Amino acid sequence: MEQLKNKTDDIFDMPKGGILKKLAYVLAFVGPASMLTSTAMGPGTATSAIQAGAHFGYSLLWAILLSGAMCGFVAYIGAKTTAISGLDIYQFIEKKIGRVLTLILFMVVLLTWNMVIYSQGSTMMHLSKIIFGEQFGPIAFIITIAIIAYLYVVSSNGTVIKIASAMCTFMAAIFFINMFVVRPDPAQLAKGLIPTIPEGSATVLAGIIGGSAPGTSALWYAYSIQNQGWDKPKALNFIKYDQLIFAGMFTIFSLGIFLSGAAVLNPSGVQVTSALNAASSLEPLAGSFATYIFIAGFWGAVFTTIGGMSTLSSYAVNSMFHISEDRTSKKLRIFILISILISLLGGLQGGSALALLVNFMGALNIGGLVIISILVFNTSKKSFAGEYLNKWYTTVMGLIIVGFNLYSAWAFLSKFFK
Repeated sequence: MEQLKNKTDDIFDMPKGGILKKLAYVLAFVGPASMLTSTAMGPGTATSAIQAGAHFGYSLLWAILLSGAMCGFVAYIGAKTTAISGLDIYQFIEKKIGRVLTLILFMVVLLTWNMVIYSQGSTMMHLSKIIFGEQFGPIAFIITIAIIAYLYVVSSNGTVIKIASAMCTFMAAIFFINMFVVRPDPAQLAKGLIPTIPEGSATVLAGIIGGSAPGTSALWYAYSIQNQGWDKPKALNFIKYDQLIFAGMFTIFSLGIFLSGAAVLNPSGVQVTSALNAASSLEPLAGSFATYIFIAGFWGAVFTTIGGMSTLSSYAVNSMFHISEDRTSKKLRIFILISILISLLGGLQGGSALALLVNFMGALNIGGLVIISILVFNTSKKSFAGEYLNKWYTTVMGLIIVGFNLYSAWAFLSKFFK
Protein backbone atom coordinates (compact mmCIF):
# COMPACT_ATOMS: atom_id res chain seq x y z
CA MET A 1 0.00 0.00 0.00
CA GLU A 2 2.80 2.39 0.91
CA GLN A 3 4.60 1.57 -2.37
CA LEU A 4 1.41 2.40 -4.28
CA LYS A 5 1.10 5.73 -2.43
CA ASN A 6 4.70 6.64 -3.22
CA LYS A 7 4.17 5.73 -6.86
CA THR A 8 1.06 7.95 -6.98
CA ASP A 9 2.96 10.83 -5.35
CA ASP A 10 5.65 10.58 -8.03
CA ILE A 11 3.32 12.09 -10.63
CA PHE A 12 3.54 15.43 -8.82
CA ASP A 13 7.28 15.70 -9.56
CA MET A 14 7.13 18.11 -12.50
CA PRO A 15 9.61 17.48 -15.32
CA LYS A 16 12.42 19.94 -15.86
CA GLY A 17 12.17 22.20 -18.88
CA GLY A 18 9.98 24.95 -20.29
CA ILE A 19 6.33 25.71 -19.70
CA LEU A 20 5.17 23.77 -22.78
CA LYS A 21 6.84 20.59 -21.52
CA LYS A 22 5.17 21.00 -18.12
CA LEU A 23 1.77 21.71 -19.67
CA ALA A 24 2.06 18.61 -21.84
CA TYR A 25 2.96 16.53 -18.78
CA VAL A 26 -0.07 17.70 -16.78
CA LEU A 27 -2.40 17.35 -19.78
CA ALA A 28 -1.41 13.67 -20.02
CA PHE A 29 -3.22 13.10 -16.72
CA VAL A 30 -6.40 14.96 -17.84
CA GLY A 31 -6.79 17.10 -14.73
CA PRO A 32 -9.95 17.72 -12.71
CA ALA A 33 -10.09 21.38 -13.82
CA SER A 34 -11.89 20.10 -16.91
CA MET A 35 -15.00 19.35 -14.82
CA LEU A 36 -15.22 22.88 -13.42
CA THR A 37 -14.33 24.55 -16.72
CA SER A 38 -16.94 22.54 -18.61
CA THR A 39 -19.61 24.13 -16.41
CA ALA A 40 -18.05 27.63 -16.54
CA MET A 41 -17.95 27.42 -20.36
CA GLY A 42 -21.73 27.46 -20.33
CA PRO A 43 -24.71 29.49 -21.57
CA GLY A 44 -24.37 32.10 -18.80
CA THR A 45 -20.82 32.98 -19.80
CA ALA A 46 -21.77 32.87 -23.48
CA THR A 47 -24.65 35.30 -22.98
CA SER A 48 -22.58 37.74 -20.91
CA ALA A 49 -19.72 37.69 -23.43
CA ILE A 50 -21.92 38.20 -26.49
CA GLN A 51 -23.83 41.03 -24.80
CA ALA A 52 -20.57 42.72 -23.81
CA GLY A 53 -19.37 42.73 -27.41
CA ALA A 54 -22.70 43.57 -29.05
CA HIS A 55 -23.61 46.41 -26.67
CA PHE A 56 -20.19 47.93 -25.94
CA GLY A 57 -17.92 46.92 -28.81
CA TYR A 58 -14.32 46.13 -27.91
CA SER A 59 -14.27 48.28 -24.75
CA LEU A 60 -14.75 45.32 -22.36
CA LEU A 61 -12.06 43.15 -23.93
CA TRP A 62 -9.89 43.65 -20.82
CA ALA A 63 -12.72 42.22 -18.67
CA ILE A 64 -12.96 39.09 -20.83
CA LEU A 65 -9.23 38.47 -20.41
CA LEU A 66 -9.37 39.23 -16.68
CA SER A 67 -12.27 36.80 -16.27
CA GLY A 68 -10.12 34.01 -17.72
CA ALA A 69 -7.33 34.69 -15.23
CA MET A 70 -9.80 34.90 -12.36
CA CYS A 71 -11.40 31.62 -13.41
CA GLY A 72 -8.11 29.85 -12.69
CA PHE A 73 -7.26 31.78 -9.52
CA VAL A 74 -10.56 31.26 -7.70
CA ALA A 75 -10.41 27.50 -8.29
CA TYR A 76 -6.77 27.37 -7.24
CA ILE A 77 -7.57 29.03 -3.89
CA GLY A 78 -10.18 26.36 -3.21
CA ALA A 79 -7.77 23.58 -4.13
CA LYS A 80 -5.06 25.11 -1.98
CA THR A 81 -7.34 25.24 1.08
CA THR A 82 -8.23 21.57 0.69
CA ALA A 83 -4.63 20.49 -0.01
CA ILE A 84 -3.33 22.24 3.13
CA SER A 85 -6.19 21.38 5.51
CA GLY A 86 -7.06 17.90 4.25
CA LEU A 87 -10.73 18.94 4.38
CA ASP A 88 -13.21 19.62 1.61
CA ILE A 89 -14.57 23.16 1.49
CA TYR A 90 -17.82 22.23 3.21
CA GLN A 91 -15.93 20.72 6.14
CA PHE A 92 -13.52 23.65 6.27
CA ILE A 93 -16.28 26.28 6.30
CA GLU A 94 -18.25 24.28 8.85
CA LYS A 95 -15.27 24.56 11.21
CA LYS A 96 -15.26 28.33 10.71
CA ILE A 97 -18.95 29.28 10.90
CA GLY A 98 -20.72 26.21 12.33
CA ARG A 99 -22.95 23.47 10.91
CA VAL A 100 -26.27 25.37 10.84
CA LEU A 101 -24.97 28.36 8.84
CA THR A 102 -23.00 26.07 6.54
CA LEU A 103 -26.09 23.95 5.85
CA ILE A 104 -28.11 27.07 5.01
CA LEU A 105 -25.32 28.30 2.74
CA PHE A 106 -25.13 25.00 0.88
CA MET A 107 -28.90 24.64 0.60
CA VAL A 108 -29.02 27.98 -1.24
CA VAL A 109 -26.12 26.91 -3.47
CA LEU A 110 -27.71 23.54 -4.22
CA LEU A 111 -31.18 24.95 -4.93
CA THR A 112 -29.83 27.63 -7.25
CA TRP A 113 -27.52 25.16 -8.95
CA ASN A 114 -30.43 22.87 -9.87
CA MET A 115 -32.56 25.80 -11.02
CA VAL A 116 -29.78 26.67 -13.46
CA ILE A 117 -29.79 23.02 -14.61
CA TYR A 118 -33.56 23.33 -15.14
CA SER A 119 -33.09 26.43 -17.29
CA GLN A 120 -30.36 24.72 -19.33
CA GLY A 121 -32.84 21.99 -20.24
CA SER A 122 -35.05 24.67 -21.76
CA THR A 123 -32.06 26.04 -23.67
CA MET A 124 -31.13 22.58 -24.99
CA MET A 125 -34.70 22.09 -26.24
CA HIS A 126 -34.53 25.42 -28.06
CA LEU A 127 -31.20 24.48 -29.63
CA SER A 128 -32.55 21.08 -30.71
CA LYS A 129 -35.45 22.77 -32.50
CA ILE A 130 -33.06 25.16 -34.27
CA ILE A 131 -30.83 22.32 -35.43
CA PHE A 132 -33.42 19.62 -36.19
CA GLY A 133 -36.59 21.62 -36.73
CA GLU A 134 -39.82 21.92 -34.76
CA GLN A 135 -40.96 18.38 -35.61
CA PHE A 136 -37.80 16.44 -34.72
CA GLY A 137 -36.32 18.86 -32.17
CA PRO A 138 -38.12 17.39 -29.12
CA ILE A 139 -37.05 13.86 -30.10
CA ALA A 140 -33.45 15.00 -30.52
CA PHE A 141 -33.66 16.75 -27.14
CA ILE A 142 -34.83 13.60 -25.33
CA ILE A 143 -32.09 11.53 -27.03
CA THR A 144 -29.48 14.12 -26.03
CA ILE A 145 -30.58 14.07 -22.38
CA ALA A 146 -30.47 10.25 -22.45
CA ILE A 147 -26.90 10.37 -23.78
CA ILE A 148 -25.89 12.84 -21.06
CA ALA A 149 -27.45 10.57 -18.43
CA TYR A 150 -25.58 7.54 -19.77
CA LEU A 151 -22.22 9.32 -19.95
CA TYR A 152 -22.41 11.01 -16.54
CA VAL A 153 -24.34 8.41 -14.53
CA VAL A 154 -23.17 5.07 -15.91
CA SER A 155 -19.57 5.95 -16.83
CA SER A 156 -16.70 5.97 -14.34
CA ASN A 157 -15.39 9.20 -12.81
CA GLY A 158 -12.28 9.00 -14.97
CA THR A 159 -14.39 8.74 -18.11
CA VAL A 160 -16.51 11.72 -17.03
CA ILE A 161 -13.39 13.85 -16.60
CA LYS A 162 -12.17 12.79 -20.05
CA ILE A 163 -15.56 13.70 -21.54
CA ALA A 164 -15.42 17.13 -19.87
CA SER A 165 -11.86 17.63 -21.12
CA ALA A 166 -12.78 16.64 -24.67
CA MET A 167 -15.80 18.96 -24.72
CA CYS A 168 -13.75 21.87 -23.34
CA THR A 169 -11.18 21.30 -26.06
CA PHE A 170 -13.92 21.09 -28.70
CA MET A 171 -15.54 24.36 -27.60
CA ALA A 172 -12.20 26.15 -27.36
CA ALA A 173 -11.28 24.96 -30.86
CA ILE A 174 -14.67 26.01 -32.27
CA PHE A 175 -14.44 29.55 -30.92
CA PHE A 176 -10.74 29.85 -31.77
CA ILE A 177 -11.77 29.31 -35.40
CA ASN A 178 -14.54 31.83 -34.86
CA MET A 179 -11.97 34.55 -34.06
CA PHE A 180 -10.71 34.33 -37.64
CA VAL A 181 -14.17 34.07 -39.18
CA VAL A 182 -15.40 37.36 -37.68
CA ARG A 183 -12.13 39.22 -38.50
CA PRO A 184 -11.74 41.59 -35.52
CA ASP A 185 -10.14 45.03 -35.97
CA PRO A 186 -6.54 44.93 -34.57
CA ALA A 187 -6.57 48.62 -33.65
CA GLN A 188 -9.84 48.24 -31.73
CA LEU A 189 -8.47 45.14 -30.02
CA ALA A 190 -5.54 47.17 -28.74
CA LYS A 191 -7.88 49.87 -27.39
CA GLY A 192 -9.99 47.24 -25.66
CA LEU A 193 -7.02 46.18 -23.54
CA ILE A 194 -7.19 49.52 -21.68
CA PRO A 195 -9.58 49.09 -18.72
CA THR A 196 -12.66 51.29 -19.12
CA ILE A 197 -16.21 50.89 -17.86
CA PRO A 198 -18.68 52.28 -20.43
CA GLU A 199 -21.86 53.84 -19.12
CA GLY A 200 -24.54 51.21 -18.56
CA SER A 201 -22.12 48.29 -18.62
CA ALA A 202 -22.09 47.51 -14.88
CA THR A 203 -24.59 44.65 -15.10
CA VAL A 204 -22.86 43.02 -18.08
CA LEU A 205 -19.48 43.45 -16.41
CA ALA A 206 -20.77 41.74 -13.27
CA GLY A 207 -22.12 38.94 -15.45
CA ILE A 208 -18.75 38.42 -17.15
CA ILE A 209 -16.86 38.16 -13.89
CA GLY A 210 -19.70 36.40 -12.06
CA GLY A 211 -19.77 33.64 -14.66
CA SER A 212 -16.05 33.02 -14.43
CA ALA A 213 -15.12 33.61 -10.80
CA PRO A 214 -18.00 33.10 -8.37
CA GLY A 215 -16.83 31.99 -4.93
CA THR A 216 -18.60 28.68 -5.48
CA SER A 217 -16.02 27.69 -8.14
CA ALA A 218 -13.48 27.22 -5.35
CA LEU A 219 -15.89 24.75 -3.77
CA TRP A 220 -16.42 22.65 -6.89
CA TYR A 221 -12.77 22.42 -7.86
CA ALA A 222 -11.76 21.40 -4.34
CA TYR A 223 -14.16 18.47 -4.61
CA SER A 224 -12.66 17.50 -7.95
CA ILE A 225 -9.05 17.42 -6.76
CA GLN A 226 -10.06 15.16 -3.86
CA ASN A 227 -11.71 12.77 -6.31
CA GLN A 228 -8.49 12.76 -8.35
CA GLY A 229 -6.25 12.20 -5.31
CA TRP A 230 -4.60 15.62 -5.69
CA ASP A 231 -5.57 16.86 -2.22
CA LYS A 232 -2.06 17.25 -0.80
CA PRO A 233 0.41 20.15 -0.69
CA LYS A 234 2.80 18.31 -2.99
CA ALA A 235 0.20 18.56 -5.76
CA LEU A 236 -0.09 22.37 -5.68
CA ASN A 237 2.41 22.98 -8.46
CA PHE A 238 0.64 20.35 -10.52
CA ILE A 239 -2.69 22.06 -9.82
CA LYS A 240 -1.32 25.40 -11.09
CA TYR A 241 -0.64 23.93 -14.52
CA ASP A 242 -3.95 22.05 -14.53
CA GLN A 243 -5.71 25.38 -14.03
CA LEU A 244 -3.50 27.16 -16.56
CA ILE A 245 -4.58 24.71 -19.27
CA PHE A 246 -8.29 24.95 -18.68
CA ALA A 247 -8.40 28.65 -17.76
CA GLY A 248 -6.73 29.16 -21.14
CA MET A 249 -9.49 27.18 -22.83
CA PHE A 250 -12.11 29.19 -20.95
CA THR A 251 -10.49 32.45 -22.11
CA ILE A 252 -10.48 31.34 -25.76
CA PHE A 253 -14.14 30.30 -25.46
CA SER A 254 -15.18 33.65 -23.97
CA LEU A 255 -13.00 35.66 -26.36
CA GLY A 256 -14.33 33.90 -29.45
CA ILE A 257 -17.92 34.63 -28.41
CA PHE A 258 -17.15 38.23 -27.36
CA LEU A 259 -15.55 39.01 -30.72
CA SER A 260 -18.68 37.86 -32.57
CA GLY A 261 -20.53 40.62 -30.77
CA ALA A 262 -17.82 43.28 -30.99
CA ALA A 263 -16.77 42.71 -34.61
CA VAL A 264 -20.11 41.80 -36.21
CA LEU A 265 -23.16 42.75 -34.12
CA ASN A 266 -22.01 46.03 -32.57
CA PRO A 267 -21.15 47.84 -35.84
CA SER A 268 -24.58 46.85 -37.18
CA GLY A 269 -26.37 48.09 -34.08
CA VAL A 270 -27.78 44.64 -33.24
CA GLN A 271 -28.72 44.34 -29.56
CA VAL A 272 -28.96 40.80 -28.19
CA THR A 273 -30.63 39.34 -25.13
CA SER A 274 -29.15 35.84 -25.23
CA ALA A 275 -26.59 33.72 -27.02
CA LEU A 276 -29.39 32.01 -28.96
CA ASN A 277 -30.66 35.38 -30.13
CA ALA A 278 -27.10 36.28 -31.17
CA ALA A 279 -26.72 33.09 -33.22
CA SER A 280 -29.75 33.96 -35.35
CA SER A 281 -28.53 37.57 -35.73
CA LEU A 282 -25.11 36.53 -37.03
CA GLU A 283 -26.18 34.78 -40.25
CA PRO A 284 -27.29 37.80 -42.33
CA LEU A 285 -24.20 39.73 -41.20
CA ALA A 286 -21.37 37.17 -41.12
CA GLY A 287 -22.78 34.29 -43.16
CA SER A 288 -24.19 30.86 -42.35
CA PHE A 289 -20.76 29.43 -41.46
CA ALA A 290 -20.39 31.85 -38.55
CA THR A 291 -23.84 30.86 -37.30
CA TYR A 292 -23.07 27.13 -37.58
CA ILE A 293 -19.85 27.60 -35.61
CA PHE A 294 -21.65 29.54 -32.92
CA ILE A 295 -24.49 27.01 -32.65
CA ALA A 296 -22.09 24.05 -32.48
CA GLY A 297 -20.05 25.63 -29.71
CA PHE A 298 -23.15 26.71 -27.82
CA TRP A 299 -24.63 23.19 -28.05
CA GLY A 300 -21.41 21.82 -26.52
CA ALA A 301 -21.62 24.43 -23.75
CA VAL A 302 -25.16 23.38 -22.77
CA PHE A 303 -24.31 19.66 -23.05
CA THR A 304 -21.41 19.90 -20.60
CA THR A 305 -23.24 22.33 -18.31
CA ILE A 306 -26.09 19.87 -17.74
CA GLY A 307 -23.80 16.87 -17.17
CA GLY A 308 -21.09 18.68 -15.22
CA MET A 309 -23.43 20.67 -12.98
CA SER A 310 -25.46 17.55 -12.21
CA THR A 311 -22.30 15.74 -11.14
CA LEU A 312 -21.11 18.63 -8.95
CA SER A 313 -24.60 18.87 -7.44
CA SER A 314 -24.25 15.31 -6.14
CA TYR A 315 -21.03 16.30 -4.35
CA ALA A 316 -22.86 19.05 -2.46
CA VAL A 317 -25.67 16.65 -1.51
CA ASN A 318 -23.09 14.25 -0.15
CA SER A 319 -21.40 16.96 1.93
CA MET A 320 -24.68 17.97 3.50
CA PHE A 321 -26.01 14.49 4.26
CA HIS A 322 -22.85 12.32 4.49
CA ILE A 323 -24.16 9.60 2.18
CA SER A 324 -20.85 8.03 1.14
CA GLU A 325 -17.11 8.40 1.77
CA ASP A 326 -16.62 8.00 -1.98
CA ARG A 327 -18.19 10.82 -4.03
CA THR A 328 -18.02 8.68 -7.16
CA SER A 329 -19.94 5.77 -5.59
CA LYS A 330 -23.07 4.25 -7.09
CA LYS A 331 -25.10 5.58 -4.16
CA LEU A 332 -24.51 9.12 -5.37
CA ARG A 333 -25.17 8.40 -9.05
CA ILE A 334 -28.90 8.62 -8.31
CA PHE A 335 -28.48 12.30 -7.41
CA ILE A 336 -26.68 12.97 -10.71
CA LEU A 337 -29.61 11.33 -12.48
CA ILE A 338 -32.13 13.42 -10.51
CA SER A 339 -30.45 16.67 -11.60
CA ILE A 340 -30.32 15.50 -15.23
CA LEU A 341 -34.04 14.68 -15.04
CA ILE A 342 -34.60 18.24 -13.76
CA SER A 343 -33.06 19.47 -17.03
CA LEU A 344 -35.39 17.12 -18.93
CA LEU A 345 -38.35 18.65 -17.10
CA GLY A 346 -37.09 22.15 -17.93
CA GLY A 347 -36.99 21.30 -21.62
CA LEU A 348 -40.37 19.59 -21.74
CA GLN A 349 -42.06 22.35 -19.74
CA GLY A 350 -40.54 24.99 -21.99
CA GLY A 351 -39.77 27.30 -19.06
CA SER A 352 -36.53 28.77 -17.80
CA ALA A 353 -37.58 29.64 -14.23
CA LEU A 354 -35.99 33.02 -14.87
CA ALA A 355 -37.98 34.99 -12.30
CA LEU A 356 -36.99 32.67 -9.47
CA LEU A 357 -33.54 32.10 -10.88
CA VAL A 358 -32.65 35.79 -10.84
CA ASN A 359 -33.50 36.07 -7.16
CA PHE A 360 -31.71 32.88 -6.16
CA MET A 361 -28.66 33.79 -8.26
CA GLY A 362 -28.48 36.97 -6.22
CA ALA A 363 -28.58 34.90 -3.04
CA LEU A 364 -25.92 32.63 -4.52
CA ASN A 365 -23.69 35.68 -5.00
CA ILE A 366 -23.90 36.26 -1.25
CA GLY A 367 -22.98 32.62 -0.63
CA GLY A 368 -20.10 32.86 -3.08
CA LEU A 369 -18.85 35.98 -1.31
CA VAL A 370 -18.85 34.15 2.04
CA ILE A 371 -16.98 31.17 0.59
CA ILE A 372 -14.25 33.05 -1.26
CA SER A 373 -13.72 35.57 1.57
CA ILE A 374 -13.09 32.77 4.09
CA LEU A 375 -10.71 30.97 1.72
CA VAL A 376 -8.67 34.04 0.67
CA PHE A 377 -8.36 35.16 4.30
CA ASN A 378 -7.10 31.78 5.52
CA THR A 379 -4.71 31.04 2.67
CA SER A 380 -3.16 34.47 3.33
CA LYS A 381 -2.55 33.62 7.01
CA LYS A 382 0.82 32.18 8.01
CA SER A 383 -0.80 30.33 10.92
CA PHE A 384 -2.90 28.29 8.47
CA ALA A 385 -0.92 28.12 5.25
CA GLY A 386 2.62 27.96 6.68
CA GLU A 387 5.15 27.52 3.91
CA TYR A 388 2.29 27.50 1.38
CA LEU A 389 1.26 31.05 2.26
CA ASN A 390 -0.17 32.96 -0.72
CA LYS A 391 2.32 34.90 -2.79
CA TRP A 392 1.57 38.63 -2.88
CA TYR A 393 0.10 38.41 -6.39
CA THR A 394 -2.17 35.50 -5.37
CA THR A 395 -3.47 37.57 -2.47
CA VAL A 396 -4.00 40.61 -4.73
CA MET A 397 -5.92 38.52 -7.26
CA GLY A 398 -7.87 36.95 -4.41
CA LEU A 399 -8.87 40.40 -3.15
CA ILE A 400 -9.94 41.41 -6.67
CA ILE A 401 -12.09 38.29 -6.86
CA VAL A 402 -13.58 39.05 -3.44
CA GLY A 403 -14.27 42.59 -4.67
CA PHE A 404 -16.21 41.41 -7.71
CA ASN A 405 -18.16 38.90 -5.59
CA LEU A 406 -18.91 41.76 -3.17
CA TYR A 407 -20.13 43.93 -6.04
CA SER A 408 -22.42 41.13 -7.29
CA ALA A 409 -23.81 40.57 -3.79
CA TRP A 410 -24.40 44.32 -3.28
CA ALA A 411 -26.12 44.60 -6.68
CA PHE A 412 -28.58 41.98 -5.42
CA LEU A 413 -29.12 43.47 -1.96
CA SER A 414 -29.46 47.05 -3.22
CA LYS A 415 -32.69 46.10 -4.99
CA PHE A 416 -34.35 45.84 -1.61
CA PHE A 417 -33.35 49.37 -0.59
CA LYS A 418 -34.83 51.21 -3.55
